Amino acid sequence: MRRAVEEDWARQEKRLGRTAGSAESIREAVARAARLVEHRQSQPDVAAKLAEMRRAAERTDSLDNDGWLALYRRVRWFARELALDDPRITGQPLVFMKRNRFVCQMLHEYMGYFQDYGNVAGGGGICVLERPGYSLKTRDLVRGRLTNGNFTTLSLSYDAQTVFFAFAERSEKKPEFTSPERRSFHMFSMARDGSALRQLTRGVEDDFDPCPLPDGGLAFMSSRRGGFARCNNAWEPCETYTLHRMDADGSNIRTLSFHETDEWHPSVMNDGRLVFIRWDYVDRSAANFHGLWTSRADGTGVAGLFGNYTMRISACYQPRPIPGSDKLLFLAGAHHADVGGSLVMLDPKRARLDAKTGEDILDATQALTPEICFPESAGWPKSYFHSPWPLSEDVFLVSFSFDPLPGMSSGEKKDTRTGLYYFDRFGNLELLYRDAGISSMYPIPLAPRTRPPVVGSNLAPELGNEGEFLLGDVRRSLMPLPPGRPIRELRVFQLLPKTGTHTANNPRIGHANAENARVLLGTVPVESDGSAYFRAPAGKPLYFQAVDAAGRAVQSMRSEVYLQPGERRACVGCHEAPGTVAVNRPTLAIRRAPSRLQPGPDGTRPMSYLLLVQPVLDRHCVRCHDGQTATGKSKLALTGEVVGNFTRSYQNLKPHLRWYEWGGASISQIATQPGRIGADASPLTAMLDDATHRTQAQLPDADRRRLYLWLDANVPFYGTYDHTEQLAQREGRSVPVPLQR
Repeated sequence: MRRAVEEDWARQEKRLGRTAGSAESIREAVARAARLVEHRQSQPDVAAKLAEMRRAAERTDSLDNDGWLALYRRVRWFARELALDDPRITGQPLVFMKRNRFVCQMLHEYMGYFQDYGNVAGGGGICVLERPGYSLKTRDLVRGRLTNGNFTTLSLSYDAQTVFFAFAERSEKKPEFTSPERRSFHMFSMARDGSALRQLTRGVEDDFDPCPLPDGGLAFMSSRRGGFARCNNAWEPCETYTLHRMDADGSNIRTLSFHETDEWHPSVMNDGRLVFIRWDYVDRSAANFHGLWTSRADGTGVAGLFGNYTMRISACYQPRPIPGSDKLLFLAGAHHADVGGSLVMLDPKRARLDAKTGEDILDATQALTPEICFPESAGWPKSYFHSPWPLSEDVFLVSFSFDPLPGMSSGEKKDTRTGLYYFDRFGNLELLYRDAGISSMYPIPLAPRTRPPVVGSNLAPELGNEGEFLLGDVRRSLMPLPPGRPIRELRVFQLLPKTGTHTANNPRIGHANAENARVLLGTVPVESDGSAYFRAPAGKPLYFQAVDAAGRAVQSMRSEVYLQPGERRACVGCHEAPGTVAVNRPTLAIRRAPSRLQPGPDGTRPMSYLLLVQPVLDRHCVRCHDGQTATGKSKLALTGEVVGNFTRSYQNLKPHLRWYEWGGASISQIATQPGRIGADASPLTAMLDDATHRTQAQLPDADRRRLYLWLDANVPFYGTYDHTEQLAQREGRSVPVPLQR
């Protein structure tokens, strides 16, 4: 053990551009030890030893190279012994996981198919480190029972009696993704001694990220909801996985999250709420916006916490509550790489958005490992952390690698290895265990921990498969709404998960890159005091637009919200500042029964350009815009004949439109600005009111509103991902709203 530790110290110094035993390495080691001594409020004899070593460090000119190295090691052993004199670390064994992983992105890490696809070496296991910090002796809890496969994601029950993990059996046949024989990650449980091994889930869906709940259930991530990410390459059928829950024995599985893209890494906060990562690229970049979200254990009350409106941190992985604190620890990681990165502490009470830009302000965060840049957003680090387990705001168990983060874009194509370490915010990093041939991850003390409170459910069964929204005052906004445009109604859209083919833009929805298919479920009135109260279907990803008297959206969501059956939700305003408190007054909307969604015009369930927009063009525009070159005719043809996958009018209108997307054509990339939604931003709107069109094409109000609605809905052509249904829409026929699984 001693030799392994000292070799590890030498690697630490090399990582920082120093040599173990150099004057700088000794000064830094003394400084770290001093901070730890001060933090521990150590006994006088400990402080005296440190003082003697500090004096020796000041006399390094009297030492030869061997003497310098001996002094360095003396300081390091002093700090190590002090650090490990902590029963939370050394007072019990650690359970951890050994694993290999597919190198590409976090999207692929948790899908068993890619372990076969990439020929990822099997092996690994769930192991116990008997005497952390003092011995490298381990025992494998599953040896000989789960060997031909791959492991991922580990957790421990609150009473420390049950271990949960995910495992994907390997197949020699390498079944195709669509095969019912496809291998997937499934959830397992066992007693802490390895007995009572039990498989909890089965089938072709991937189930992983076990998270014990205070009520005895288990939250986890699963692809059972169906659908694909919208930005996949042809070779990567990455299914969408979202938050689910089940009983501890694997029964009563149900979907908690109806988010249309992926989620990861659930954990229970100290107040009993769940915190997890959501990838949220509705009408914006698919390479960013993996922020922290919270919900109750029954899936209600979903709310953004941090990171949904910034590109300065690409992804907020593996959040963990800090014992005795309101703060969280997470990894600042990358999108185009495997999970790993820099350690960051978040104070949720300080999380806020910039009132001018709408972006997350990073004042609520503290980078604990500033030598590791935030991957991808600030470059690619040469080393990285993984699976942190905080013991306090100052002391942590972590896995750590001296090598670069592996991934699609990081430049590191092989699976780099991590070991288990003690780490503190004073800079001390001490090896606990390392296996050179495989990564060791997820260090968890085999000791009971405080069970958070059970957050009760307040669902209303009488609402059936619906829920209710109450909006206090739409005028309360982080960024002020433009004056002179009072809000008269809310549009309620449903986003449709990508189904059918998994490849980005196959089929294409419209001009926007990797676009959402969507449905306008309808509109509801907004009262004169800015309030609204309405019913909406449960189990569907929804987003809202605040619409003025002319029928143009003033503000629009670029995220989504959903309801559990029987859930009642309230919000203060329209994208109000985090922490805004509702005014305690009765609103006009709450004095009446909840509004019912009033359906939109033909061509909105789902969206269809040929049913919604082309009839307006045919009635008012084609007589001048028929593509003919006669006198008085415009060269801009707005006729509806099919050209490729779209129509002539749709293609020709493109230069006069603006939309939100993943790419450079987007109106804005991170947050929406009030007054800059599609109808406001598109030159077409101004063209409708120029002198020529006011005299020659006086649009009736209903037809003008149709165009505004289409512009605000991100100018789609289709409302479905199904090729057959798209053919029907291209022929001007209606199609049913796709059923969401």
